[in-house]
Amino acid sequence: MKFACYYPRVEYGFQVKVLREDSRAAFRLFETKITQVLHFTKDVKATANQMRNFLVRASCRLRLEPGKEYLIMGLDGATYDLEGHPQYLLDSNSWIEEMPSERLCRSTRQREYGTQGCQV
Repeated sequence: MKFACYYPRVEYGFQVKVLREDSRAAFRLFETKITQVLHFTKDVKATANQMRNFLVRASCRLRLEPGKEYLIMGLDGATYDLEGHPQYLLDSNSWIEEMPSERLCRSTRQREYGTQGCQV
């Protein structure tokens, strides 16, 4: 999560839950609900439980599944939705990871990592 603080490489970092996917012209739109704000520069109104849209070019193979949570970090977008909230374009400079399920997080290995961190 420290990666989220590396400006200018990352201008936003959110943990989000994907609500739905929709096709829009040459893009796929993922409507999400923010579950945790990790970092922001321009999107100062971003708080938990707010909606944000993430766009990906239709030719991109990226798939985000509705109902799952993801960590998404990248550069601020220059477009806004109809309510004036920023929209984010996911591209090769974006960082996207599926958040592990609660069951997986309870496993011994994950608990040890959560309390002891990386042991190099």
